[in-house]
Amino acid sequence: MFSQDQPPQQLNSLTTLNFALLRLDPSISGIALSDMQTTGANVPIFDFVIGADATTLYNGIKRGELIRILQPALAARVNTHSITLTYDTHGDKHFPGGPPGTKFTAGKTVVNPVLETLIRAQIGRIRRDANGRSQTYYLSERPNQYTNGESFAIQIDYTASPEGITYHGYPRDVRVYVLSRTLGGVAIAA
Repeated sequence: MFSQDQPPQQLNSLTTLNFALLRLDPSISGIALSDMQTTGANVPIFDFVIGADATTLYNGIKRGELIRILQPALAARVNTHSITLTYDTHGDKHFPGGPPGTKFTAGKTVVNPVLETLIRAQIGRIRRDANGRSQTYYLSERPNQYTNGESFAIQIDYTASPEGITYHGYPRDVRVYVLSRTLGGVAIAA
C-alpha cells in the first residue's frame, strides 16, 4: 500500500499503515489483525500483504473498504507465506546408521526434502487450525519409494510465535491418511 503523500510512500507493515491512516481526512483510528477476520493470519503475514498491495490511500477512504481490499490477499497468503522448517534430530533413529527403530531406505538429505514438500502443502490448514496457538500435528501418508512398502507419518510441531515448524518422519503402519492432531485421528478441517 502507499500513503496519500506526494510522492506516495510505500507502507510495508501494519504499523506504517496505521500511522498513515491517522493522517487521513477524516482520520481512521487504525486497523487491527482481528478486524480482518482471517483465521490463521498473523502479523508477519499481514505485513507482507500490506507491503505487496498497490492501493494508494486517499482522504475519505473508509475502514470497511480497506478491509475488503486486504482480506482476500491475506486469506490467500495464509496458505503460502513461508515458514521455517527445522528437522528434529529425534528422527535420526529412522534413518540408516541411526539407533534401532523403523528405517527409511535413504538418508536424511534425500528423505527430508520430500517430507518438507508434504508439510509445506499443509501450511494453510495448520495455520487455520492452530489459529495463533502452538500445536502438534501428524501427517500420515501412503508408502513411498523410501519406506520399503510401509506407510509413514510425519510429526509436525507448529510454534505460533515466533512461527516455525519442527518435524521428523518415520515409517509406521498407519491406515488412515490424514493431517490430524493425533496419529491416525480425525482429519483437521481444510
